[in-house]
Amino acid sequence: MNNQRAVWGVVIIVATAQLGFATILPLLPLHLTERLGASVKLVGLVIAAFALVETVFKTAWGGLTDRFGRRPVMVLGLLLSAGAPLVMAVLRTPVLFVPLRLLDGMGSAAIWPAAAAVIADRTTPDRRATGMGMLNVAFLAGVAAGPALGLFVAGFAGDFRAGFYLASALMVLAAILAALLVPGGYDGHHATDPPVGYHPDIRPAYLRAVTESFRASPALFSLYLVAFVQLLGVGLLIPIAAIYAKQVVGLSEHEIGTLFLLVVASVALATIPGGWLADRVGKMWLVKLGMVLGAAGMWLVPLSSRLPGLVLAAVLLGLSYALSFPAFLALVSEMAPPGRLGLAIGASETVQGLGIVLGPLVGGFLWDAAGPKAPFVASAVAITVGAIIAALALRPPRPA
Repeated sequence: MNNQRAVWGVVIIVATAQLGFATILPLLPLHLTERLGASVKLVGLVIAAFALVETVFKTAWGGLTDRFGRRPVMVLGLLLSAGAPLVMAVLRTPVLFVPLRLLDGMGSAAIWPAAAAVIADRTTPDRRATGMGMLNVAFLAGVAAGPALGLFVAGFAGDFRAGFYLASALMVLAAILAALLVPGGYDGHHATDPPVGYHPDIRPAYLRAVTESFRASPALFSLYLVAFVQLLGVGLLIPIAAIYAKQVVGLSEHEIGTLFLLVVASVALATIPGGWLADRVGKMWLVKLGMVLGAAGMWLVPLSSRLPGLVLAAVLLGLSYALSFPAFLALVSEMAPPGRLGLAIGASETVQGLGIVLGPLVGGFLWDAAGPKAPFVASAVAITVGAIIAALALRPPRPA
């Protein structure tokens, strides 16, 4: 198969699949609480179950792609996840959404390792970073557009289940595209090469290498801590943001979708100038500025229940991510000890993933225990703490 066709095929598949996964994100909390009477604490557990299983199973699926090929693993994962929204539409017992999302997370976990492996197989070393960048853009595009699409479809149809059916259809489409466009093997690597993203007995070596990296670059630990706190703050809102907007503020599905689009537009418009600014005024300054904007936006939510305040908060949060995230990745690459770049980036993803797993659990608990505004206050406090850590700990190295 033509290498360029394979790369573009995977990019399209990932964008389609992530669009399907993200379509469910705002609909699931609303469906569970409004239609099935579930507690927000259970919503947090349902979301955390997906995130945890997806994180755990990525390595296992990566190993299977080396044994059985990229295409069958990707198709199997997509079909497994495509069935989950169909069951969501007919399931009437809220607690059963937990094991259902465990299966959904297992399917989702297969997609990224297989897709990244195809990119590695089909690109030369001097083009591999470009290929991975295309893959990341496809992922972010799907994740960004999915929530707004799901809310608009559900609002138009007057039924949350319409979004579930759409999500399933998108994943089936992605599976069909994978069957047609993804190479079955792994032609780019010799059979004796280690599997992509996997190494036997990697855990002890990984932990030792991370510890050594922190010793060599203490600021790297501070940067990871800032990222964890930021993603914990974001994770607190995942199970409750759509519920709050509808039940407390009184917005319709269309209006909630518009808020999501404002965040996406803010990110899109600020990403390129954000990278340009980071290279000129300093990456650490951009991380600090992004954290301050994020904290300010988050404090606006519990302090204002009116739409203009929420619009301003959405714009500030979008700007926060767009300014801080490119600078954060660049700093990780600069602070990584020689020969440890991949390790440093992988560790940063693990730290952020931990925040996304823990955040929904805490956010759902706080909503039920302390009221609708409690998760937003906790998120604002967390991001404010992250901004303080960034201000105190992220300093340019002193000249020798």
